[in-house]
Order: sequence, then structure tokens, then C-alpha cells
Amino acid sequence: MTIVGAFLGKQIRTGGHVRYLELMEGLGRRGNRVLVLMNALLGYEAAAFRELAREVPYRRKSFPPASWVFWAEAGRRAGEIGAAAGRPDAVLVFGETHLAAGARLARALGAPLVYGHRSNAVRESLTYLEEAGHGRAERARIRAGLWKSRLDEARIARLGDLLVFQSAYDRDDFLGRNPAAAGRCAVIRGDISGPRFKPEYARANASSALRRVCFMGTQGPRKGIDYLVDAIVELKRRGLGELRFRLCGPGERREELEARLAAGGAAGMAELLGRVPNPFEEIVAADLLVVPSLFDSYPNTVLEALHAGTPVIGSAVGGIPDMLASEELLFPPMDAAAIADRIERCVREPAFYARLRELCAARRGEFDFDWAEAWEKEIRERLKPS
Repeated sequence: MTIVGAFLGKQIRTGGHVRYLELMEGLGRRGNRVLVLMNALLGYEAAAFRELAREVPYRRKSFPPASWVFWAEAGRRAGEIGAAAGRPDAVLVFGETHLAAGARLARALGAPLVYGHRSNAVRESLTYLEEAGHGRAERARIRAGLWKSRLDEARIARLGDLLVFQSAYDRDDFLGRNPAAAGRCAVIRGDISGPRFKPEYARANASSALRRVCFMGTQGPRKGIDYLVDAIVELKRRGLGELRFRLCGPGERREELEARLAAGGAAGMAELLGRVPNPFEEIVAADLLVVPSLFDSYPNTVLEALHAGTPVIGSAVGGIPDMLASEELLFPPMDAAAIADRIERCVREPAFYARLRELCAARRGEFDFDWAEAWEKEIRERLKPS
């Protein structure tokens, strides 16, 4: 097949960005002809696909939005892409920021649009509205974001010829609001076979007791770090001050979160590390990974922990129940006491901790498959390229 893509960001900021580039590399390695419109400011060097790299300057969270800039660039470069790729079998993009650019390329090249749905932004906003403590201005901001996300969903449902979700939950939630897309949806879960999941980290964790806990995610509200900080304070109150937490991930709230820990008498229990160069090293060194997300479609950190053999527990939201399956590995979202309960039980009951290790080990095989092959199969079966 011939597949055209677009990645016009100038940074690899999210797990979705990493996975998109991994997918296009994987499709190229499988013998497909893959051409991706890239931002030369990213400095990415493709190994298995062809790049059409052009400088595309923009500023995040400013006017004009990046999605508009990307749409315009797709229009400018459609002729070059057509000359290089001919009429492709599919145009494949991830995420709302590249939706308009992908749709423009698909129309110009006469190809179907394959859209990778990476984040259930509508459900995320609805979750924030359920959370206590938001003032009137903040709730108005969340409602504005919800309105935009609903418009984005309507455009996705209208423009996409094949919509690929990470979990049945996200697919069904989307279809509940956009039923007309029912015949164009597929589910492809994440995998642990990509290049990031290196053999040296496979089942590398051999913890027999819980002493060190890891968090891997941004410091914003979505990943639920506030509830984990409150759980740490609660564990200190319960006499488990010997536990150590390494909170990894970017953000600008370090001083605020450290102050909350100090106010609860738990300053010595946690270290906020910011972005770490190799998440796998932190995950392998931990005895438990906690994923306290308020909402998450399919967090890569869960896959990374399963690959490493590190026990992982997470909020029962979004795609996390699909990933972990067992109730023993899940806790209610926005519930610091529930997080503290699960960690305390792991410390005080070695048999329970061993049970969690077994449950996680049993899930690992569900994600050991060729991800690019799964995408290729769906495209061939659903779109029937020539």
C-alpha cells in the first residue's frame, strides 16, 4: 500500500506523537510505501519512511491555532506529495490538531482518511465538571473546552473514512454521541512490540516487596497527581512514612506540590523529578507504578510497566480497565483514600502484592503483537485498497 501521513509538530510532546511516528516507521518496515509531511523544525530522521520536510513555524496556544497552520501547509504541499506518492491508498493522521490537514490532503489526493483517535476530550471535560472545587470561572473554561471538543468530534465523524480507537470504551462513548459513524470504527489497542519496548527491559523488575512507588505523567490535572500527593500524606498519617515516591513528568507545579507534601508532614517521602530521560529505568527500579488519572484513553505508562514486569494499579476510567482487566488492579478515580488503601495493603500484605505481580504478568501477553500489522490489516479489510 501507499500511505501518506502528516506530522507537522515541532516537538514530540506526547505519547501519541511517539506512537504515530512508531506506526509510520512500522508500516514502512512492513514494505508499504509511506510518505509523511514533516516539520523540518522537529529534526526527525526517518528510518523506514520517506519524509517531505518543510519548515512550519507556529506558536502553541496562540493565534492562529496550530491546526490552522497545519491545514494551510497541507494545502501548499499537496501537489508535491501527489507528485511523489501518486494517488495513495490512505491518508493517516493522529489527533484533532492534524485532522484538518489530513482531510485536506485526503481530498486533494483522492484518498480515504484514516484517523487515529488518541484522546477522548469530551469525556475528559465531563470528568472535570464532576470534580469538586472548581470555581465559576474555571467551570466556564471547562464548558468552553467541552463545546469545542464536541465540535471536533462532529468533524471527526464527518471527515474520517476509518476511525481507529484505542479501546472499546472510547469507541462506544464516541458512538453514543455520533451514531452515524458506526460503520467506520475499529479498535486497535496499544502494544509492547515497538522499538521503545527494548528486550533489556522485558520482565526486568523483580521486586518482592513494596518500598518504592513511581508516578509517570504530567503535573496537570488529567493525570491525577494531586490525588496521589494527597494519598502520600494519608500514608504518612497511617504510619507508612518509610515509603518513597518518585514523581516523574513535566510541569510547572513542583513548588506547589512540594508545599502540599510539606504541609502534610510528608516532604521526605516524595521527590518531584520533572521529565526523565528514560522512563523505563524509573519504572524498572520501582516496586509499583500508580496511574491515578482522572481520565485516560490508553496510557503508554501502563504498557511500559507491563513490559517491564513492574506491578501497576490505575484509576478505573477510560481504557485503563481494558488494559488491566482485574478489579484488584483498579481503584475509583479522584479518590486519594482509595489509592492509599491499595498501597497500604500491598505493604502490609505481601501475598496481596505478589498477587498483583501475577495479575500484571498475566496481562502482558495481551499486548505482545505487531501493532503496525494490526493497522495494516484494518486498512486493507475496511478500505479495500487496490
